[in-house]
Amino acid sequence: MTAQQINYSNFFETTLDGNVGASDTNITLSQAPTTDGTSAISAPFYLVIDPDSATNREVILITASSGVNMSTVTRDVEGRHSPDISHSDGTTIRMAVVAEMFEDLHDQLVSGTITFTNKTFDAEATGNALSNVDVANLKSGVLDTDISSVSGSDDTLASAKATKTYVDAQIAANAGVSLGLVLALS
Repeated sequence: MTAQQINYSNFFETTLDGNVGASDTNITLSQAPTTDGTSAISAPFYLVIDPDSATNREVILITASSGVNMSTVTRDVEGRHSPDISHSDGTTIRMAVVAEMFEDLHDQLVSGTITFTNKTFDAEATGNALSNVDVANLKSGVLDTDISSVSGSDDTLASAKATKTYVDAQIAANAGVSLGLVLALS
């Protein structure tokens, strides 16, 4: 399957509004898929035609829809029928949890890009690791590039270049003092 986020509604059920031929990829429903009877569900989502029939059950993927019109339908996503079967007007169609939903979720977690918002990550927890972090991933102001103006709190990191510049300046400033101390002691 493809890494995609599928939409879902509990207990949505309606009927086909018209016959569905074996080669049809557009389907009309008696009622539009909704979350609560009023809020439309946007594609993509899965529907099951004739869900209570072991021989005629067909899982379909809807990737484009408008109201009761399912305009882009992938037929028989489970591969149960060859060729696709026909369904009669009034046949039950239900939104149900199907294996493909879990496959899509798996694919999204494994290969997709997921954006997390307002989540806490515990990098020190057993088995967790934070990797591939570079300077570009740091929030603005976290990396001090000039130690002379560094924060007095533990809220920033000094860059390697800033640290080297500071140490070189200290060595240069103290070189004369050290040399004078050595000469004075001799």
